[in-house]
Amino acid sequence: MERLTLMTTPVDSATARSMRRRTERGEFLRIGHGVSTPAQAFRDASEAARHRARIDAVLAASRPGLIVSHVSAVVMHGLPWFGPLPDRVALTDPTRDRAQRLRFSDKVPARGRDVATVLIDGVETTDLVTTAIDVALRSDRGHALVVLDEVLRRGVDRHDLLAGLESRPTRRGAQRARALLELADGRVESVGESLALLVMHDLGLPRPELQHEFSVDGRCIARVDFWFPEQGVVVEFDGLVKYRAGEVRGARTAEEVVIAEKFREDAVRAVPGVRGLARLIWREVLPGGDAPSTLRRSGLPVPLASRTTPTW
Repeated sequence: MERLTLMTTPVDSATARSMRRRTERGEFLRIGHGVSTPAQAFRDASEAARHRARIDAVLAASRPGLIVSHVSAVVMHGLPWFGPLPDRVALTDPTRDRAQRLRFSDKVPARGRDVATVLIDGVETTDLVTTAIDVALRSDRGHALVVLDEVLRRGVDRHDLLAGLESRPTRRGAQRARALLELADGRVESVGESLALLVMHDLGLPRPELQHEFSVDGRCIARVDFWFPEQGVVVEFDGLVKYRAGEVRGARTAEEVVIAEKFREDAVRAVPGVRGLARLIWREVLPGGDAPSTLRRSGLPVPLASRTTPTW
């Protein structure tokens, strides 16, 4: 992950005044107590790099013993996320029994609770199990499922996640988190697929087969994101990245990718038993989107009362 340059407030008063004036002019951005970073570099950086800079800035001015957790731990572990990251850093404080909201950080109490941690770049961070459960309990279901899917994909055992959930002293949000743990699947390969799976679940559709391979004469012709065998319907999440990003397209042009996708789709539709195919895109799987109509047109039993994608 790219790392931004951090500067602490100089000791000598003249340099400190100069830094303050440059901050007032917008050249520097204060992201922690006595810690700044070049404003333009901060604006140009990725969401993850900006939040990592906030983590480093907050820890530089904090006492030892605090643990980076929740969404901030998501960043430290390099777990997937979508949308903006919070401005404040999430910290678990083993010495506190009440939450504390500060200008640059939110402290979560953990007095009397064992918090499993790992060191990442020298930063004490909640481990994958703890991070996933923290997010499942505190974030919306869309973000929570994205993290749970990836943690399972990395090899964390579902039973360890359930045990981590059961060990929490609070029951608030536990039932919702347990339902997400049952839905989560390590075979999901992208954020968009996680959200599509959540949408199909919320619409009451049967659980699909994930990453199903279609073969003809013993040769795999396609691997699809979701397959509903009883309805004969294939569902693909199309994030459009493969058409736009050069590192995904490789040497092919966007036009060549579109043509290849058309041939692949024709091959899937020709497979015996395939009666429908739906492609979901980002705006459809987000709350208020048109996913229900797209899925219904493909032949899936989406209730007529479901007009837009449910909220998380």
